[in-house]
Amino acid sequence: MSGAVRIEVEADPTPLVLSLARVLRESAAVPELRDLLTGLTGTVALRSQLDAQAATLLFAEGGVDIHHGVDEGVEAIPLVPYSDYALAATPDELASAVQTLLNPPVPAWRDAASSFWAANHGSTGFPEGLRVVCQTEEEEIRFGEDAPAYEVHGPADALAAVFSGRGETFLFAIATGVTVVGSVAHLSAMCGAHWKVRFGV
Repeated sequence: MSGAVRIEVEADPTPLVLSLARVLRESAAVPELRDLLTGLTGTVALRSQLDAQAATLLFAEGGVDIHHGVDEGVEAIPLVPYSDYALAATPDELASAVQTLLNPPVPAWRDAASSFWAANHGSTGFPEGLRVVCQTEEEEIRFGEDAPAYEVHGPADALAAVFSGRGETFLFAIATGVTVVGSVAHLSAMCGAHWKVRFGV
């Protein structure tokens, strides 16, 4: 199939709707996942177990429409808390395919950090410089001005995850082994930057 895959959201989408759309766009960029997405037909509803958010995904004609809430007659599948995005066990084949689509490959930490910087540098409050240190590879990458630079240290998989918008918040990354060096004001800006990437806005 050529051309962009249709992934549409409602006019005033909730955070869950935005994050689902963002991750499906990532999957649409992977050839085998693109083929899976464009071949699906049917409806799946997902419900958060951490808050009141829910979303319905309607697959048809090679694309998907996503809106908040659960459509009448559809049984919502719970999202496993603190996961991106694991679904509660279900024998439903469509739901299994959706779970595959909601878990595309995570980019390499360098690529994720570069995209994170490109999406956020110049934003109000965002650090003028960023130093990312990968502890497992003993390598680092710098963006912007050398000083003052906000520093993010961690293992490769944790860096890749946080800079590509995985996890509920930037602070969640600290529980996965990421450490930061910088001001509280910049930490707040990094949290906002993470949400910008996570929600694809």
